[in-house]
Amino acid sequence: MTKAATVLFEKCPLCSQAKITMEPHRRFSFSVSKIKPCPMCSAEFAAKGVDSYQLVFCDPHKVVGNHQCADRVFRGCYLGATLSKSEWQKIAEGGESDAFSKFLDMSKRFQQGSLPTYPSHGLPFVPEKDEVVHYFSSPVYLNEKQPSYGKSSDKGDFILTSRRIVIVHQTGTLSIPFERMERVEECPLGFSVKDEESFEPFFFFPPPYDPVFAALLGAIYNFKGLRQRT
Repeated sequence: MTKAATVLFEKCPLCSQAKITMEPHRRFSFSVSKIKPCPMCSAEFAAKGVDSYQLVFCDPHKVVGNHQCADRVFRGCYLGATLSKSEWQKIAEGGESDAFSKFLDMSKRFQQGSLPTYPSHGLPFVPEKDEVVHYFSSPVYLNEKQPSYGKSSDKGDFILTSRRIVIVHQTGTLSIPFERMERVEECPLGFSVKDEESFEPFFFFPPPYDPVFAALLGAIYNFKGLRQRT
């Protein structure tokens, strides 16, 4: 007698159009039951501990409704996220995870130029007159989406001020003033900055749900506004 598949999610968290099921548990087997891909949008989940599931694959061309990639900040997509079953069910009903909701709220405020200000003492560089620190993120990978064979030089501390971005890593310090930036663009899992003094753009990959890109856009917006007034 064949056992029926177990329903993990009544609605797929990404498309809300189909059930996500698990293969029947095999008796006398120590293997973990495999979670089947969504039959509608091809989203794939994997069990990660007790009551935790990770989205390990999604096809942006098949995702519809509330979670279309084109309708949201790319950095905040759920690919790679590990959430509880109840959080995924909340997303399936059109909601958002608490971390992502916070990310969206902060991103909106930051892009409008509403940025926090932090003390500038103890910085690994000398700030200019009237230069203030707006944001700090770590670890941020430079030109690498993830650690390369354990190299610590790939990552560093990202410091955003009212005039520039500075990344401090093992091999040195990179500073790019706003006036030297030719373009700033979002890309999958991060963003790029083209410095007029460099041939290729620099790629930055911050931690998940970190609104550093929105903070950068807000700081540039404020910097341009200040220059127009002076």
